[in-house]
Amino acid sequence: MIKVNDEVINIDHFPDGTQKLLVESMWRASGDYSIDWRYEKEEELSTLIYITRHLRNNPYTKSVRLKMNYLPNARMDRIHERDEVFTLKSFADVINWLKFDLVTILDVHSNVGAALIDNVIIETPKIYINEVIKQIEKDNTNLILYFPDEGAAKRYSDMFPKYKYCYGEKKRDWDTGKILGLDIKSNGINLSGKTVLMIDDIIAYGGSLYYSANTLKENGVDKIYAFATHTENSVLNMEKGTLIKSLENNTVERLFTTNSIFTGEHEKITVMEV
Repeated sequence: MIKVNDEVINIDHFPDGTQKLLVESMWRASGDYSIDWRYEKEEELSTLIYITRHLRNNPYTKSVRLKMNYLPNARMDRIHERDEVFTLKSFADVINWLKFDLVTILDVHSNVGAALIDNVIIETPKIYINEVIKQIEKDNTNLILYFPDEGAAKRYSDMFPKYKYCYGEKKRDWDTGKILGLDIKSNGINLSGKTVLMIDDIIAYGGSLYYSANTLKENGVDKIYAFATHTENSVLNMEKGTLIKSLENNTVERLFTTNSIFTGEHEKITVMEV
């Protein structure tokens, strides 16, 4: 979904499948425009190009800002083989070509994504995680934070210096993406009887948090909650999804996430507005 100054852009199509866009009520006397892109599908990149060029071609336009809470292609921030396409770089090239005066992204997957985009500001998920912590601590004050890898630990732990934390060390098959095993680096914390909040930036099927939760339980953890800034709807897939199994068998009490890309519903998933 794309909004311009809070007005939803309705996308119609011609018989050949190309887009038909009408934006006559979009113009502002100030000449300042804010585009809010809540990613749902790849076609929206074309819509963004058409709308932005339409604004830029207006001689009275002064500024165009882009807010995209979720950065598409963020996972493809590196390539390991010559036949792999560096889609994030190409995506960033398109965004930069549109020459936005400001680009705002929430909790980008890696520093590579932030470095590739011009005039970018990265917002942290701290306010959302703090709200989750408040809800958990209503019933428990013995909270430990957990991150699925060392990179996430370095990124998030400084936001919450009050809390002790531990992290996972995954063994993954790069070709398949399958997690082969996981060890927990406890930082000397006795996890027995503790309540743990697992924190990650993005999940698809939830494999990292699924294996993490199982290993945390093996280490004696009492209650486990999860937070992900960006959650793909695939997390609800009962065939391929793994975290959904942890939610439904009560290994994980609840998943908290934002609505940056998640549009699904589940009784054990709390969605926070961004």
